[in-house]
Amino acid sequence: MNLFDRILNALFSIVIMLFFLGLIVIGIPLWIIGCDFHLFPLEIDVFRFIGLASILLGIVSMTGFIWGWLLSGTGTPLQFDTPNELIVTGSYRFVRNPMYVGFFFIVLGEILIFKSLALLLYLLVLFLFFHTLVVLIEEPMLKRKYGESYEQYCKSVPRWIPRLKAFRGDISESAQPSA
Repeated sequence: MNLFDRILNALFSIVIMLFFLGLIVIGIPLWIIGCDFHLFPLEIDVFRFIGLASILLGIVSMTGFIWGWLLSGTGTPLQFDTPNELIVTGSYRFVRNPMYVGFFFIVLGEILIFKSLALLLYLLVLFLFFHTLVVLIEEPMLKRKYGESYEQYCKSVPRWIPRLKAFRGDISESAQPSA
């Protein structure tokens, strides 16, 4: 793949991520809580502090997700255009679904900042939706495409709760698509 195609894939991946990030963690939550809120409330309590920390953790996860795609240089985050090799860099060293986990951390932060039960319900629905998508569609597709290397990765890296220590296993040699 030439440099132009790599840059094009990277830009496409970033645009996709920003669209979903904007929709899932900004657009829908703002619609749920309405526009009657104060972006910088005067009272700073422990919940808002923890909420800000959660949002920052979600942003870090999303940044690691983007970094993993940029380093791969192939494919996009979409199921129909997965990379030729299994990505185990960036946030993928800590959790198998860093984009979704980043969404969850950001929405959790919004729940704590805005103290919204409606956003908590939204987070539960969002988790059920993504969990179903991952278990029924994404994981079987990735197992077919990457075979044993993906199964090794699944045994080493959790689906939802990030590892505290980065996965350092070298499965890149066996990460060729299965026939």
